[in-house]
Formats: sequence, C-alpha cells, structure tokens
Amino acid sequence: MTGRIHVLPDGVVNRIAAGEVVERPSAVLKELLDNALDAAATRIEIGIEGAGVERITVSDDGQGMSREDAALAFERHATSKIASEADLSAIRWLGFRGEALPSIAAVSRLTLETSPADGEGTRLRVDGGELGTVEPIARGRGTTVDVRGLFYNMPARREFLKSPTTEQASNVRRLLELVLARLDVAWKASHAGREILSLAPARTLAERLVALHGPSYVETLLPLEAEEGGIEVRGLTQRAATAGASRRRQFVFVNGRPVDAPDLLQALLRGYRSAVPAGARPDVYLFLEVDPRAVDVNVHPAKREIRFRDPARVALAVEDAARRALGTAAAAGRAFRDRPLKVADRGGSGSGSRDRPVDQLGMFFGARRRGAAPPDEGPDGETAVVGRINHEPGRLDADRSAPGLWQLHGRYILAQTARGLVIIDQHSAHERILYEEVIAGLREGTRPGQRLLFPIVLHLSPEQRATWEEYRGLIDRLGFEIEPFGGTALAVSAVPAFRHAFDPESALGGLLDDLAAPGGGSADMNQHERVARLFSCKAAIKAGQSLSQDEMLELIDRLFATRLPYDDVHGRPAVLQIGLEDLNRQFGRH
Repeated sequence: MTGRIHVLPDGVVNRIAAGEVVERPSAVLKELLDNALDAAATRIEIGIEGAGVERITVSDDGQGMSREDAALAFERHATSKIASEADLSAIRWLGFRGEALPSIAAVSRLTLETSPADGEGTRLRVDGGELGTVEPIARGRGTTVDVRGLFYNMPARREFLKSPTTEQASNVRRLLELVLARLDVAWKASHAGREILSLAPARTLAERLVALHGPSYVETLLPLEAEEGGIEVRGLTQRAATAGASRRRQFVFVNGRPVDAPDLLQALLRGYRSAVPAGARPDVYLFLEVDPRAVDVNVHPAKREIRFRDPARVALAVEDAARRALGTAAAAGRAFRDRPLKVADRGGSGSGSRDRPVDQLGMFFGARRRGAAPPDEGPDGETAVVGRINHEPGRLDADRSAPGLWQLHGRYILAQTARGLVIIDQHSAHERILYEEVIAGLREGTRPGQRLLFPIVLHLSPEQRATWEEYRGLIDRLGFEIEPFGGTALAVSAVPAFRHAFDPESALGGLLDDLAAPGGGSADMNQHERVARLFSCKAAIKAGQSLSQDEMLELIDRLFATRLPYDDVHGRPAVLQIGLEDLNRQFGRH
C-alpha cells in the first residue's frame, strides 16, 4: 500500500508551528518584547486591545532592521541571534527562536515598521502567513510590530482562550516579568486606551518596586545576596511576618531571563522553614547568574522551563540566600538593641546623666536592669520610666523602683524601647527559643535529660503508641528516657532539662497526637524540623502563665539571641513594635 505518507503544505506547517509558539495573546506579547529588548531598546511602548486578541502593538527605539532583514525575519528558522550549534550552549538572548515572527504572522494580520537609523524605513504586511506589501516609509530608528485579529483564521483556537480578564492578567504578568528584569528600560503600556503602566528607568530593583507598588510594600522586603561556586543569587524576598499565600509576586530570573522554576521557589521556601506557616508563599524577586554553559534554556518551545547541570547545588544556594536574608533581619534587630543609650547615674535625678554603655537588655529596651539605671528622659523632656505611665517631671518620676517590664493579661510582655514600645508574645517567644535549642540538639546528638524521682506512666492510644515507635529515636534525643510498660503504656524516667517548669506528660502526649495527625508538619520539613516545631509548641510557656521580672528578662535575652526572634515557629509574629511617632499621632501630639 502506498500513498499514505505525504509532505504537509506550507500553510499547515506554519499553523502547527504557530500552535507551539503562540498559545495565547501573552505569548505574542512576550515574543515581541523579547525581540525589542534584544535589539537594545531603551524605551518600549505597548498597546493592547481586547486582552490582546483584537490587537497588540509593541514599539521600541532599538536597532531596527534593513528592508532585506525585515523580509527575511518572516522566513522559517531565520534569526540574528544564533549562527552555529555552539551558540546553543551559551545563549544570552531572550528571543532566539527562528520561528517566532512567522508563527505570529501565520495566525494574525501583522504589520511591521522598522528602520535601522532615522530616515528611510520599511513597512511590511503579512496576512495569515502570506506576505503582502513591502514599502518604504519615513520613521525614526527602531521597530513597531502591530498584531491584529489573533487567531482570526483559527476559530477553534480562539474558543479555547480564557476570559478576557484572565488573558489580560496573563499579559500583565509577562509584561511585569520583563519590567523587573530590565531596570534600564523605560516602559509605557495601555489597555483599551487606558494607561496601565508608565515607568522611567530605575537604578535598583527596590526603586522599580516602589514605582510599581509603593514604598510601604518595599519596606516588607529583605535583600537576597549569596555567591557560591560560580552561582550568584540576588534580589528581594519578603519578611516572614508579612508573607501571604499568593504566588502572584513570585518571580524567578536566570541570567536575566524570566522562567518558571517551581523547584527554586521550593528551595527558597525551605529557607523560611520554622518562620512561616504551612501554605505561606513569601513574595520574592529572585535573580540567579550562572555560567550559561551550565543551564539549558532550550528545554521547551515556549522557553519558560530551564534545566541546570547541577540543580541540587543551585537549589542549595537559593535556600542559603533565604536563610541569610532572614538572619540579616534578625541581626538588624539585635544591632538596634545593642545601641548605647543615654542613662543616668544610679539613683540620680537626671542632672548627673552621662553616656555609658549598658548591658544587652538595657541597650535594647532602655530599661533598668540588674543595676543599670533607667533612661534619663524621653524625647519631649519627660522622664522615661519603664513599666509605668510617664508623668511630667517633678510628679511621680521619682519612683525609680518601678518594674522594668510589664506582663499583660498573663500573655504579653510590654517594655519601653528607645523608639517607642515593644510587645512580646511570651508563648511565641518561648516557642522560638525552644525550637532553635531543640533543632540544634537533634542535629548534634542526644540532649541531656533530667532524671525523675518517680517515673511517669503514660497510657497511650494505639495511634500514639505506633507514633512513638516510629519517632522513638528522635524523641529519645530530645532528652526523654522511655521504656514500654505493658500494653500501650510507657514509663518515662527522664525528661528534657529545660530552664523552666513544663508538663512533660502533656507535652509528650500532645507531640504524639500532632505527629500522628494528617498535616502535622509541612511537606518541606524533615523529621528533625517537624519534631522540633511540634514539641517546642507543646513545651513552651503558656498564655496565662505568670512570670517574674527575672523570668521575663531572661526570656527576652534568650529570644534575641536566636536567629529569627521576630517570628514564632508557625509564622506568627513574636514581637510587635509600636513607634513613639505612632503613639504621638494617636494621642494627637505632633
């Protein structure tokens, strides 16, 4: 039998190729923007109508093309960016696909105007892949591509497009990716005649984000900086306390190219472990620079996926950068705490004040502690006595015996700072302390336990007993000594040696319950982290537990010696700060 195999007509081939490249309007927009940037444009203007189905126009001031090159650009496999097979191993261009323009032209009515220099340019029209008129025009240097009636000749493809709102959101996403990648370019975009974006060139990523989202948003971000083995990680990521659940502001760039990289976002999230709750997705603007020969950007026709030669090493660099960012934020808080404050001589009235360093807590809180005198005066000349309401000089300010800290409702610790007030959640703070102590102990070896005079007998459910069997090794390393005691009962002869009283029976039983429950820990956690997180919650000081001044002081000291003092292990804040300016504003004092 013969005649079953035949060569497809050019029109069918073009439409098949177009289906690989042009999936939706945003794919067209991306290709045109890539070409504009590769042409060294410094100013790009975008016009969109009908979510891009009706019209997409991209105009740039780049290098432009001669008449011959403009016509050749619509031939299959024609490109100015790749000359040999060797170029494929070190691609730096954004748009290097030779079928992009012909694929777009095959499913639209396209007009291209271009000029390599001010003066004589070229206008070229293509309708459904058929080259039409080519004529000279006068125009400035650069290129304008006008795409109308996308998929007009492929009605089935139009039917599979999403709603105009969804398609326009995809357009905006593709535009934002390149706006963030190319800070040196001025951008202007409109939809249906309404301006949606107008940006001047920016010096820094933070400056561009201020223009996009405002300064208050940028204040929630931390710098990402790491370099290891030829892998450079930079950008901005969100503070743990402000992380939400949306992925809308998670962007990844590799050698300046926007990519879809879920593995790298998971690596970043691992750097947040114990700082954000399960399901949290911090905003991130992640830029990686790697040797182009160590990354393959030609994995998929849409060029959204990449493949690293050593993906584990790249992921580790990203995870480390996230940990460093969070650690830097904590260090900044400790630096503020350690700043020397002006204090009075012990027992003085303020007239004999002098500058001298006070101890750690006093520096941070401006509080009287273990012999350090309280601050001399507040910003308005009022006596600043911690632990009680300040009064005018000469009234109640002589009471230097006022406590340095307050416990509010058996739950919160209040203390004056050099800049206002801090409120500390005592349970969250202690959770953070215990978590870091426990995780360090689990990694280093068995934690010393405290022997009990009389063993505790725990009567477990079958589920709890099975969970103990599974996690027995890690639970022993917490400091417990546990042996079977018949049936499902256990005998506990030693418990972790914490610096506070806790209920080991309740803590251990709660730990086993949580470990047995579905979703008892994030999928990103290893067993060490899961056990440490759950047990620190069960063993921490509880809300409603009364604390002495010394206990509060010790708790604060230990909290600010941790890596992440501002967040508990569930991603909730452990410390809130209220500035003096905010207090003044609330009381109408300016």
